[in-house]
Amino acid sequence: MKGRTVLFGAVLMALAACVTVNIYFPTEKVESVADEIVKEIRGGSADVKMKEEQKKPGDSSWFEGVRFAFAPSDAWAADVTTVSNPTIRALKERMKRRFALLKPYLLRGVVKENPNGYISLGNTTGLSLKEQRNLKVLIGAENRDRDALYTEVAKALNIDPAEKSKVAEIFAREWMKSLK
Repeated sequence: MKGRTVLFGAVLMALAACVTVNIYFPTEKVESVADEIVKEIRGGSADVKMKEEQKKPGDSSWFEGVRFAFAPSDAWAADVTTVSNPTIRALKERMKRRFALLKPYLLRGVVKENPNGYISLGNTTGLSLKEQRNLKVLIGAENRDRDALYTEVAKALNIDPAEKSKVAEIFAREWMKSLK
């Protein structure tokens, strides 16, 4: 009997040692939020709104009616993916205004989107020293706001602050897509 107890205890200890902690990172939520925020800052959501406005009330099909009956409501879906607070709204407004100044440089490759979610100075050939200095100031301001945005999004989605770089990388893909 004593041997069985020891064996049972050893098996339990072995099983306990094999347990790993799986920390869930909400990639899909962050992707959805990043898509929404980037479109709001850089444009793109207007196309979707225009298509929705062009749709006539009687244009729904039988299939859409059935889908509606079984799909989650728009309000529920928006609740899951919409992230907003006064800080995020202020950041988006500043970034939207700054994008108008950065866009020509981004399109020419003078400013580069990096896979880490931040921007940097690219090929400055043809720019005066004053233009380069002004561009560095814009880049610094943009990167500070992006850093704050990633922090706020992580907070809003209850993501560990140590995972902010993952949030930034997901945003990086959206920033890059928005230039294509």
